[in-house]
Amino acid sequence: MPDPTPVTGPAADTVDSHLSTLQFCSSGIGTVDTFLPGLDVIPQINSGDQYEDDTDIAAANRSYHKRALPEDQDFELAFRHKPGDASQAAFTTLVKARDSITIKVIRASGEVQDVVFLPQDHFSGESGKESGKQMFGCIGKLQQVAFSTLPAA
Repeated sequence: MPDPTPVTGPAADTVDSHLSTLQFCSSGIGTVDTFLPGLDVIPQINSGDQYEDDTDIAAANRSYHKRALPEDQDFELAFRHKPGDASQAAFTTLVKARDSITIKVIRASGEVQDVVFLPQDHFSGESGKESGKQMFGCIGKLQQVAFSTLPAA
């Protein structure tokens, strides 16, 4: 596997409620969408635990159960935009070609998590939550997980 193209510098905007930021690069192609619009899931990289919503439809409160993960951790990214969205075209093309993709997550704490994502599969279908929009996701393997911190400003 070729070395991934590095991401340089922290991202400018936040993409989730935990004030994490996310950047993507690809091997041999250069920078792919710095941000992907409509990102629905920020991955918990090597957190050790993953929780799945198992709330009963009649329940007043939400409930979750812990899900077992394989040692090499399947990894999923979900989007609430159609795959044909021009701003995602480069990324979805890489996923379909199964090219390795570098992902950089910058947490609000300043911790940086770099991983190489190897796409295994992708899907497209109607989202039950918002009619008329499609959800695109890709599932693959995390490789070469590295943790670091942002340099002092």
